[in-house]
Amino acid sequence: MSWSAITEAELVTHISGDELEALRAAALAAGQVDPVSVSITQVTDEVRGYVAGCARNELDTDTTKIPDRLMRAACDMTIAEIIGRVPGYELEEKRQKKYDQAIALMRLVASCKFAIDNPDTGADPGLGIEQANSETRRATRDSMEGL
Repeated sequence: MSWSAITEAELVTHISGDELEALRAAALAAGQVDPVSVSITQVTDEVRGYVAGCARNELDTDTTKIPDRLMRAACDMTIAEIIGRVPGYELEEKRQKKYDQAIALMRLVASCKFAIDNPDTGADPGLGIEQANSETRRATRDSMEGL
C-alpha cells in the first residue's frame, strides 16, 4: 500500500460521473471556484489531521496525499461534502451511513487503533507490540523446592 491523492477519477468509482457533474453544476455559483476540487482539498486536510492524531503515524510530505487504506472512506466523506454544498439537496440515508462509517474509521486512525502505512517505506506498522522484560525473578530454586 502507499499514499495517493483523492482525484475525480477515484470519486467516480463511488458515484457516477453524471451525478458528480450534476452536483458540480448545482453547487457552482457564478464566480465561484469548482466545489469538487475545494471539497477534495478540505477532505484531504481533514484525513491528514486524523492521521496526525496518532503520534505513531507519519505524514507524507506531499500534502495532497492520504493513505490508500483510507481512500474509500475519504471518497465517501468528499461526496457528502459536495452534496452538502448543493442547496436543497439532502444526503440520502445510504450515503449518510457511509459518511458516518468513514468518520468512525478516522477516529480509530486518530486513536492509533487502525494502522496505516508508512508513506516513505510503505511498511505496515501494525498496532505495535510492546515487549516486557523483567530482571526480577519471581520463581527461585528455593521457592520451587519440593514441587
